Amino acid sequence: MFFWPGYRGILRYGYVSFLAIALVFAFILDLFLALNFYWSDQITVFQRNIIFLCVIIIWIILSSFSHFRLKQFDLISAGMQEEKFKEVLIHYLRGNWYEVEMFIIPRLKYNPSDVETLLLQATLYRHTERYAEALQVLEKLKLLNGANKWFAEIETEKILITEALEKIKN
Repeated sequence: MFFWPGYRGILRYGYVSFLAIALVFAFILDLFLALNFYWSDQITVFQRNIIFLCVIIIWIILSSFSHFRLKQFDLISAGMQEEKFKEVLIHYLRGNWYEVEMFIIPRLKYNPSDVETLLLQATLYRHTERYAEALQVLEKLKLLNGANKWFAEIETEKILITEALEKIKN
């Protein structure tokens, strides 16, 4: 299914333009299959080969267009995500925990190994006194490749969580 023009764009973004690309290709392919199998006595072998070649060329053109369009949306989306991440950091610094969590959950569904977002999630859980969940996130975070540059912050979070747990016990 990944060779179907527009399919990845539909899955990733759900835009109508990718749906249109997929439907155009589906219509052309269905037309070719109907000509080839249902009305096979109406066309010659040479015509069938020419039509098949046209379908292949249309497939290449639509796949290329879809691929480049997907790259454009990825670049735009990455820029928007960075702006959104900066906005969420402002909410975090203001203590708006709900807004921060509403950003973190979909971002981690899209990329579960996003180190910065996981670290933000762990600190959010610490601030909202969900210490067990924060420790789980920190343990998951330690296993990721990019987490070594955040080692000091991860250890600081663990220390802060253990201190908070000791305060609760006393």
